[in-house]
Amino acid sequence: MNEVDISRIQNILVIKLRNIGDVLLATPAIRALKGAMPKARITALVRMGTEDMLTLNPGVAEVITFENGRGIAYELGLVRNLRRRKFDLVINMTEGDRGAVLAFISGAKIRVGIDPNGKGMLGKGHLFTHLVGQQKDRRHRAISDMDVLGPLGITDADPKVEIFTSAGDDAFIENLLAGNGVGTGQPVAVVHPTSRWLFKCWRDDAVASVIDYLEGRGFRVAVTAAPDERELEKARRIISMVTTRPMDFSGKLNLKQLTALFKRSALFFGVDTAPMHMAAAAGTPVVALFGPSDSETWGPFTDKRRVVLSTDEFPCIPCHKDGCNGSKRSACLESITVEEAVAAIEDLLEADK
Repeated sequence: MNEVDISRIQNILVIKLRNIGDVLLATPAIRALKGAMPKARITALVRMGTEDMLTLNPGVAEVITFENGRGIAYELGLVRNLRRRKFDLVINMTEGDRGAVLAFISGAKIRVGIDPNGKGMLGKGHLFTHLVGQQKDRRHRAISDMDVLGPLGITDADPKVEIFTSAGDDAFIENLLAGNGVGTGQPVAVVHPTSRWLFKCWRDDAVASVIDYLEGRGFRVAVTAAPDERELEKARRIISMVTTRPMDFSGKLNLKQLTALFKRSALFFGVDTAPMHMAAAAGTPVVALFGPSDSETWGPFTDKRRVVLSTDEFPCIPCHKDGCNGSKRSACLESITVEEAVAAIEDLLEADK
């Protein structure tokens, strides 16, 4: 398959119809794309609710959102919107059928996508002009996502995950912290113990112990969680177990405000979830607990990190399953001790001096 001549490409659509963390981890590919074609205009199409991972990004001129379940009239309107923009190039960064169809009917002459290898809708591979094979390796997703740039001759770009906030977001957090008695130079640690996938969560009592440890070490701890009722309930249980008085921001911050909080913080402690990736992108030192998911592929993409895995024997790691035997609880993750988590925090803080 011939390499694409990028010299005349002026209008690009990047499709990433996945979750929050997935969209954020696509930013190295977008950055490399803009670096290779600085005069091109890049539009991103993402799921509703994930757009804050790309808004304010200097490489992205516009973010279009897609919402599932809105009906045929809505989807036809999206198609018309895409076609009238007359894209030269469309890159679909996922394996899904919807992205493939949207890439094809966008009208772009050059369409790059993931080789379906017979999966998904019949004939999906024919919707693209250039296919990229999926590598069965354990590279980080931020790196493997850049494979779609291969047909464009972009193969040696430096991967960097980026996230951006506004001055208003930053000021909101400064005011919020000040209102909670946090001085300008006082260190803040964010503890994000929840995930939409409960099998990725640690024991509530163990999280509470780490919060008390951080507070005793001189940090003001901010507990965060998504505004999902299951996550909020978990955060409430944890806070009810502590002996100190952490700040409870669970369910109270949007994604940009949460990112601004990470930028202001000296430490993130949590599990494998989108805010972990956001904290890493914001430059915050990250300590993350991992169990059934692959820390090589999905760990925090930063040099300022410590990944904590169980020291017990679990040859099944990473199993990629939703808990042991479908229980929604992961023994490998729950077996991590408070002492192991604290040791990782101390090691990272010492290295980050």
